[in-house]
Amino acid sequence: MSLTIATDAVSDRRADRTLENLDRLARQANHARPGMDGMDTDIWEGGLIAEETTAQQGRHATITRATDVKVERPRWLDSPFIPLGVITVIAGRAGVSKSTFSIDRAAKATRGRLDGDHRGRPVTVAFSAIEDGEGMQTARLKAAGADLDRVLFLGIAEDGAASGMRIPEDLHTIREVLAAQHVKLWVIDPITSIIDGNTNKRDDVRRALDPLARLAHDLDIAIIGIAHFNKGGGYSSDKLSGSHAFRDAVRSMLLIAKDDKNGDCVLTVDKSNYSTASGMSFSYALSSVKMQDDDGEAMEVPTITDFMKSERSVDEVINANVQRAERVPSENTDTAACDAWLLDYLRDGAASLSQITQDAKQCSPGYTRDQLKAARKRLGERVESIADPNHQGRGRSFLWRLATTRQENP
Repeated sequence: MSLTIATDAVSDRRADRTLENLDRLARQANHARPGMDGMDTDIWEGGLIAEETTAQQGRHATITRATDVKVERPRWLDSPFIPLGVITVIAGRAGVSKSTFSIDRAAKATRGRLDGDHRGRPVTVAFSAIEDGEGMQTARLKAAGADLDRVLFLGIAEDGAASGMRIPEDLHTIREVLAAQHVKLWVIDPITSIIDGNTNKRDDVRRALDPLARLAHDLDIAIIGIAHFNKGGGYSSDKLSGSHAFRDAVRSMLLIAKDDKNGDCVLTVDKSNYSTASGMSFSYALSSVKMQDDDGEAMEVPTITDFMKSERSVDEVINANVQRAERVPSENTDTAACDAWLLDYLRDGAASLSQITQDAKQCSPGYTRDQLKAARKRLGERVESIADPNHQGRGRSFLWRLATTRQENP
């Protein structure tokens, strides 16, 4: 009996000390969990407490209470097309005015003319146009009415020479420049050219786009990435070249198609996480503006006109083009038109002859493999062949591309 009493007494003393310790910890806490008589919310059964440390090292879990988060509405550079703080992808086939549309929006941004949070306040924009010369970009921006003092061309140099941009490797340096210059729009054309990895692999794409998205959020800027469609008809949202991670990672996606019959362009909001605009379509025309370069030579550049809502979607335009091409024989003998089409196609990047032939068949009028080979011969040094870096297996495979020593006008 005395042993039992002694044991109970020890238990009581231990219980008292436990309660004293819990009470002390609760008094040190910043807030209490409702219904626990003042006990700290971070005290769990057995006296375990998860305390926030001021200098945790390495990977560790973090917790943020919803009550501590500021509720913010979506913000726009150009509503409902280009939100701030995220990546927007503009996708379409070669030569359908993807770049022209991005230039049009950038030019308006430099004048404060977009329907967004910066309306009435001109902003600075940056371009990383991998496949277009800065002279041509400047001409197109000037024709679109841009304030050229607010336009920057962003590149990467190494040891005093221009170097290819690689994401995520170069993001730290790029972040500092964008912040210092107060840039609010960064256009990357095409976005696949800056990804350091295989654009057909999900992990490589996410490894680049996720930190790029964080940069957009941290700096509160809009990032536009230009991307390309695969060949053929079908659902336009499934035609984006490369991994599906492109569509998954971005918050906004705009699709563009050009009607081969009348030349009009259609833009469809394919994805819009921050608005109800998904599925809406718009149409616009392309106009040619005559101007002179700095040497006094005449040139023409495309601009956008008559932008309005449309009942037609990009899906409808693409599939109508494909059906029309299937009915029209490839007997076009206009060699100048074929030459111009090939130059315009290669402006979106290098491609194999088989890929070019497949896409050329889907145009109206179309061009045959022999016509394309003849055009390549006529263009001479303006188009060059390079080894396909992704070719595997026996033999060698080649790609056609615009010669790197010059840039072609649209």
